[in-house]
This record gives sequence, structure tokens and C-alpha cells, in this order.
Amino acid sequence: MGKKSGDSQFWSGLMKVKDKFLRFGSFKVNTGLNTRFWEDKWLGNFKLQQRFPSLYRIVRRKEVSVASVFSSIPLNISFRRGLVGNNLDAWNHLVASIMHVTLNQQEDVFMWSLHQNKQFSVRSMYDGMITNGIVRATNPIWKIKIPLKIKVFLWYLQKGVTLTKDNLAKRRWDGSKRCVFCAQEETIKHLFFECHYAHFIWHAVQFTFGLSIPSNVSHIFNDWLDGYSRKTLQRR
Repeated sequence: MGKKSGDSQFWSGLMKVKDKFLRFGSFKVNTGLNTRFWEDKWLGNFKLQQRFPSLYRIVRRKEVSVASVFSSIPLNISFRRGLVGNNLDAWNHLVASIMHVTLNQQEDVFMWSLHQNKQFSVRSMYDGMITNGIVRATNPIWKIKIPLKIKVFLWYLQKGVTLTKDNLAKRRWDGSKRCVFCAQEETIKHLFFECHYAHFIWHAVQFTFGLSIPSNVSHIFNDWLDGYSRKTLQRR
């Protein structure tokens, strides 16, 4: 799906912000011809490139369609090197997650997530862009029962303005940018997901609540917090 000669001004303009547009919705796959296997949301709340980043990094064709992948058995996907260890486990998980998918002859349908009727509107896209895609009324941050100061901190984290050392440096802070736990450069991604200390904390959360370990900030503020809320309710 891209800009073509003869397209309307509206469609041409839309193609300029295609990535922003697509992140506010998901595809209902039918033929699979107009849905990208890795780079569109069509299987759950995340793109497959986000769910299986290690596989996406080594796949030969990244923009392949769902129809192309399902055009042969085994799946029409090849990688630049053999799958072993964690990559093989990820591949088995991916295959298991799409076994139920059956294609048909109807057109793929894009469903807009920022409106209840799933239909696109300029107003909803504008609101989505200025709020980073978060619909205030359903933002899980404000629903979970935790102290307000933690909710505010999570909101800063969601906006990417938490005062990690890389963000402080943008404000002309001249201190060391190294993480105090492991001496790597401190960013939001590193401090909250990649540092060995963060791994320890997340594994403790996984053991306590039975939740999967989030892979990035977007994962936390989509379905991970919903899972946390359900788990805490079940414990009452």
C-alpha cells in the first residue's frame, strides 16, 4: 500500500503519514494481499516485528504480505542464517500463533482503533497524534489502583520524558551518561528493559504475578497493564 500516480490529494497526503496512520488501527486479514506479515498489526495488539524482533532482524524479506507467507507449506519465509536456540524457540512460537489463520477471497479490512465504530475520522486521528495514540478515557494508567505519584511517573515514561541520563543530556546536563548498575549508556530502553538489574526486577514481577515480561514501553501501555489489573483483581 503506497502512493500511486493518479491518487487523490487526500490519499497522497495520507501516504505521507502512513506509518502514523497504521499504528492507530489493525487489519482483519481475509485474502492477506494488502496486509504486511511483519510490519502491520493483524495478529493481536502488536506487529510481528515487535513480538519477534530477533526473527525480524534476520528475515530476508521484511515487507512480504500475509498472502505470500501463506502461499506455501512450510511457510514462505527464509532467514539469513539458521534458526537455533532462542530464535528457534521464537519461530516455533510464531508458527503456533498463526496455525489457526485461514485466508479467504474477501478483501482485507483496516479497522480504526480510535473510534468505537472502527471507522476512520480526521478528528480521531488528530486527537490520537496529539495524545500519542492514547485515548484518555481508556488509558490503563489511571484505572489501576496504585499511588498517584506512580501514575504520574508512568505517564512520564509513556511520553518518553522520564529523566534518564540521555534525556538529562538533552537539557545540557554534563554528567556521566553511564548506567550506575552496569556502566552502559543510560536510556529509557536500557534502564527499564535491557539492564541486568531491570531483568532481575521483571523476573520477580513475572514470578509474583504470572505475567509475561514486557519488551518495550509500548508493550507496557497496551495489553501488559490490562493483564496486571486482571491479575490483581483475581488475587482479591
